[in-house]
Parts: sequence; C-alpha cells; structure tokens
Amino acid sequence: MKSASLLPLLALAAANTFNYKGDDAWPALQKAIADYPKFHASELEKIKKGDTSARFLILTAYHGLGNRERSMMSGFAFALANRLAFFVDFPTATCDSSADRKTVACNAVELNDMYRNPPFEWTAVSHCSFKGAQRNDICIGKKRVGSGSVINLQDDTEEEVIRRGGVHKIGPRVFMKSDHTLLKYVVCDNGVRKTRLFPPDFFAAQRQIEA
Repeated sequence: MKSASLLPLLALAAANTFNYKGDDAWPALQKAIADYPKFHASELEKIKKGDTSARFLILTAYHGLGNRERSMMSGFAFALANRLAFFVDFPTATCDSSADRKTVACNAVELNDMYRNPPFEWTAVSHCSFKGAQRNDICIGKKRVGSGSVINLQDDTEEEVIRRGGVHKIGPRVFMKSDHTLLKYVVCDNGVRKTRLFPPDFFAAQRQIEA
C-alpha cells in the first residue's frame, strides 16, 4: 500500500508554501507561518554548530495515522506559540494489530512516503538512538550534535503541564511524545491568547494551521 491511499494528508505538509485563502484569515498567524521557514533554518544552523541557544521541539508521533496527524498539528501550533523549530520523529508505521493480514495488504511506511516535504527540514533533527546515547542527546543522522536540559512531555501526567496553562512559558528545548491532540490547550491557553497569535475562534485557528 503506497501513499496515494493514505488520506487525508496533513495539510500542513501537503504543499510547498503555506497559503490560507479563507475570509477568516488572521494576519498575525499568517505572518508567523510565512516567517516560520526562515526561523526554522536559523535554529537548525545553530543546532548543527552545537549552539545551546537553539530553540526546538522534537515531536515523536506514534500509534495510528490519525493519532499522529493530530499530534503533529498540535506540535506545530506549540512550536509557533513558543518560537521553537519544529522537528518530527515518526517511527515506522506498520499494520494495526487488529488488521486482518489475510485480506488487507499493509506495508510499513515512513513519514516521507505519505507527505510531501514542507518548506523546512522537519526531519533533520531527532533523538539519538545509538547504543550509549543519553535521554536528552539529539542527533542529525547518526551524529550527536548536542544535549542539555530538555523538558520532556512524554505521557499524560507530563502533558498536564500544557493542560494547566503556561504553554507560552515552556521551552526552549522540548521533547514531546504524543498520540493525540493538544491543539485546543495550546490555542486557548490564557498566556498564548494575550499574544494574539491565534484568532479567538478555535476552529478558525485550526483551519489556518491545517492550511
């Protein structure tokens, strides 16, 4: 099974440019999205040079494709709200354990099998996976390029940090592992609202992030 049948695609990555045409376009959000690729490139260069001032979020998206897409949307909104470079760690997706393998053809797929690349390098940085790597080590390919104090949001208990508020205070180096959406908690966070980055209508914000 190839990517053509794996729909709907995450609209964030479905085009080479961000371009929302709705009547409810929110100027601050549109500007942030338009400016994001340049910011992402600058933070990636810092990471490559071992500059500890680099700001980033590495999201590990897992479980089913729907779960992964929701977590990726949330992660991108979180990155915008915190001025973080957004990187996706996408473990190989395989057949669901409940699939009838006698009647359903299902091949393992990678992120780039399903999505066209957005105008930034979203898979350039990941957790280090080699033997002996520390929990907070980050790699480009198999090369360790840094480590340091990182906030790990990797289960429901730690995600309460987001649910309780203070989203805009989290960072500047974040590891997140998620299989569901936190978009509402990000967009509706009181501190984030004060920045007026997102429109006051949650669904308007979601449509623009999707586009």
